[in-house]
Amino acid sequence: MLRNRKLMLVITGAVALQLGLTSLKFSGWQCPLLHLFGVPCPGCGLTRATIFLLKGDWQRSIAYHAFAPAFVIAFALVLGAAVLPRAARARVIDVTDSVERHTGIAVIILLGLIVYWLARLLILQSAFVKLIQG
Repeated sequence: MLRNRKLMLVITGAVALQLGLTSLKFSGWQCPLLHLFGVPCPGCGLTRATIFLLKGDWQRSIAYHAFAPAFVIAFALVLGAAVLPRAARARVIDVTDSVERHTGIAVIILLGLIVYWLARLLILQSAFVKLIQG
């Protein structure tokens, strides 16, 4: 996926727009699962958590979503794949591929995200929904 520069530019633009709108107190994209079914998705709270993390407020960031640091790292990789010159971009992609091949980190993070979501949803559902709805 990182090899497709156009896709990375689209993803970078969409994420930047969402973060920008939300940080300026405008409404960004709303969670379709939350609004259609009343069930928060695994990523609910991630935008605000990322904004708090980028502002240096780790405690509020983690309260909204514990995966904000992983999201920021992933976004940095996508941004690099979108804007770096060819040689630097190739190095980022090669290192990312190598790390993924040797560790399976993407699968680990995805499984962790699902377990984290289920725990929040099943154990602390009312607190989770209140937090997400603001």
